[in-house]
Amino acid sequence: MLNSEQQKAISHREGPLLIIAGAGTGKTKVIVAKILHLIKEQDVSPKSILALTFAEKAANEMVERIDAEMPIGYEELCVKTFHAFADFILREAGMEIGLDPGYKVLSPVEQWFFFKKNLFNFELDYYRPLGNPNRFIYDLLNHFSKLKDELIAPEKYLDFAMKMEGEEGVKMVEIAKAYKRYQELMVKNNYMDFGDLCFYANKLLDQRDSVLKKYQDRFKYILIDEFQDTNYAQFQLVLKLAGQSRNITVVGDDDQSIYKWRGASLSNIIQFEKIFFDAEKIVLKENYRSSQNILDAAYSLIQNNNPDRLEAKSGIDKRLKADAGVGEDVEVHQFPDFLQESSFVAEQIKELRRDGLKFSDFAVLVRNNAHAHPFIDELKHLGIPYQVRNPKGLFSLEEIKDLIAVVRFLANPSDDISLLRVLKMDVFGIKMVQILHILNQDKKLFHAARGELGLGVIVELLGDLIEFSKKNSVGMVINRFLKKSLYLENLIKGEKYQELENINEFARQIAKFEKENPENTVLDFVSYLDLLEEAGAVFETGEFEDQDGVQILTAHGSKGLEFEYVFIVNAVNQRFPGSRRGEVFEIPKEITNEIYPDGDFHVQEERRLFYVAMTRAKKKLFVSYSHQYEGNKKWKRSQFVEEILKDGKARLVEHKEETDAITRLKDFKKPEKPIFDLPKFDLKKLSYTQFDVFKTCPLKYNYTYLMKVPVPSFHAQNFGTSVHQTLNQFYKILKRGESVSLALLKDIYERNWLPHGYESMEHEKTRREEGWKMLRTFFKENSEPWVVPAFLEQPFNIKVGSYMVSGRIDRIDKIGNGIFEVIDYKTGRKKDDDLAKNLQLSIYALACRDVLKIKADKLSLYFIEDNEKVSTTRTDKQLDQVESEVLSIIQEMERSKFEPKPGHYCQFCNFRIICPAV
Repeated sequence: MLNSEQQKAISHREGPLLIIAGAGTGKTKVIVAKILHLIKEQDVSPKSILALTFAEKAANEMVERIDAEMPIGYEELCVKTFHAFADFILREAGMEIGLDPGYKVLSPVEQWFFFKKNLFNFELDYYRPLGNPNRFIYDLLNHFSKLKDELIAPEKYLDFAMKMEGEEGVKMVEIAKAYKRYQELMVKNNYMDFGDLCFYANKLLDQRDSVLKKYQDRFKYILIDEFQDTNYAQFQLVLKLAGQSRNITVVGDDDQSIYKWRGASLSNIIQFEKIFFDAEKIVLKENYRSSQNILDAAYSLIQNNNPDRLEAKSGIDKRLKADAGVGEDVEVHQFPDFLQESSFVAEQIKELRRDGLKFSDFAVLVRNNAHAHPFIDELKHLGIPYQVRNPKGLFSLEEIKDLIAVVRFLANPSDDISLLRVLKMDVFGIKMVQILHILNQDKKLFHAARGELGLGVIVELLGDLIEFSKKNSVGMVINRFLKKSLYLENLIKGEKYQELENINEFARQIAKFEKENPENTVLDFVSYLDLLEEAGAVFETGEFEDQDGVQILTAHGSKGLEFEYVFIVNAVNQRFPGSRRGEVFEIPKEITNEIYPDGDFHVQEERRLFYVAMTRAKKKLFVSYSHQYEGNKKWKRSQFVEEILKDGKARLVEHKEETDAITRLKDFKKPEKPIFDLPKFDLKKLSYTQFDVFKTCPLKYNYTYLMKVPVPSFHAQNFGTSVHQTLNQFYKILKRGESVSLALLKDIYERNWLPHGYESMEHEKTRREEGWKMLRTFFKENSEPWVVPAFLEQPFNIKVGSYMVSGRIDRIDKIGNGIFEVIDYKTGRKKDDDLAKNLQLSIYALACRDVLKIKADKLSLYFIEDNEKVSTTRTDKQLDQVESEVLSIIQEMERSKFEPKPGHYCQFCNFRIICPAV
């Protein structure tokens, strides 16, 4: 059910709309409902709608919700993050301003590498100290990014800097020249960073009216989520797209703007009102998350940001009303020391969980990850499972450090420290006393291990890996170790799903390294790891859903989440609010587009962050602090605590007794069950590939899609991807009306070649040559004349029962008046399969009929290796039967216990080493 304000927001159609959506008021529900209303009630084409958000996860969630509500399939909606949308525009039309659409977007780590490589090309003096020449790299890159967020071009910045006087002027000119040179080098090397995407997208729309009109005509309705977190460049981009139609809906809440440090401009929401002075304004105040006591305490806090809040400036009422009733008091707990504070939190969670709640219904929110350790220790002490996002990233995890140790040892068998870690791995079961005995021998560790009884198998394995690593890539080496050591099998038996997903993520990082580094031996990878360490790189850990454990998060990390019980801890000054930390390089106010508030901006931002943390709680909110953390000083409670206590919106509970240090020195209990229960798997969105794997072997499907056991990059898949991507990019150029040649095809192929996953380097070289031979033949056979496709890589979503089947069609050609041919490329040899029963082609034909609204009169498989195309057809009656067939497969998947299905294919299966049937 929708309330009146939500309904009003959804039914608004023409002109600008500002939806001020307070915490827990169902903003995502409103955005999704509004999109559905436009499509289903107002007959707006999905292709005409552009929805922008900030996180990939949020964009995916929005698409999933739309999928669930659409009665039939639909054409692909443009739901993207701002960066993904800018990238989409530039790849389609960036050549209009001289950009190569094949550019590569550099990650922050890759930017660091690039800057370091060119360090002596930037004419730096003060900001390249010889004692530590890399010292300012990240600070400079961050500054350049902020400049681009403000649409401050290098020329404008240099012009401003040249007018400054004195030492500061000299320094600013040095920075401005480096910024200009950096942009030049990036373009020359066909690179982009994330800041470039919106910067150049704005430039494109500013300089090419025809391109601007094209996208204005395409996107008639624009919706923006989390508008308070947009930066200036992002706001200007959507302003241009809104054009004369002005059909722009923004959803935001100035009280939840907490990302100034990454470029967000709170003034955008104020500017929107000025630019669209006639915009309809709707305030969502019905809160469906928290109790009224929690909302009143949060409101009394955020009022202290007046008069710089939208509520004060615009004369609106933003006081949230709870659907859940008054609820329990907000409690503020004061402790003599941090040990008692952390003990209280853990004991409360243990006590409250007796009401039948899950551990994941509880959250401990800290301002910084470093403050979480005492609470983790107490949860361990009570045997309470928990989940904490590792702030140090993927490479700090134990299982990844194990694999890195293997690589480092193989690159240098004299590396005793790495070998020691390898020998200590649980999978080998070597007792510490035996390792100490080896260490006490006056020999190199590997030499000493060779003579040790009981270590023959391990020594043989490591010797084999040393020889194997001399001729094969690091990915192949790691895969060989995981199989032969039974490391993966050990994790699966122990139901260590998080560790498996982390190894999966590590495998993705290795695959990325191999793609970008033709020399991809263990030695090269170790050099790469050394650079990452120098750059301070942090890679995200793998994500594994449905883990039941107390959630330990930063206040920033809690945004968008909700929990039954929330504990905001360490609520003292200098922790929350945190200390003011200015950036090394600030953009001069004279050239920034930011509107600065009258009050203390830092404290206001911290107060908004505290407000966000408070409004995560559904049933009960605890705030706690102690007078003693590190050092001897007495810490003062946060000014934010003072503010909610002053207004009587929270109850103070003082804990007097001191912690007895002796009682804290107990042996930690082990949890009675594994930290993470076996997850519940959701089969709501599927693809033909998943059906195919399941029909081949349900256990293989389980390992691949549910448990996500990491597997080596398989050469056949990489070969197919290389050829597919080459043809797709080649036909895109053809579709744009540009001239093509065999040399162009060769260049595209080389750029798209994936070199990893092959049995050996010789194997990889041979396959690369074969691939080019196939493409050369393809060019010859299809170039007289070229057929320009109607669709390329066409995505689709089809509703089958309550499930969504998605896919992507390689190519669709128009072959007559209103009739089309579906073409799917195959890089393997032609098979004598019955095309009339080919489910993949049937699904594609169904998508053409029900989603794209075109008649696929011909369905073809193009076997590129044989240079042969085989075709079939489908009647409407046959397509109606496809839905039943697909639904039958899905229902079988739902019921499945994922038993193995042995067959001739087992000898080629990646999972044969851990499969009980082999």
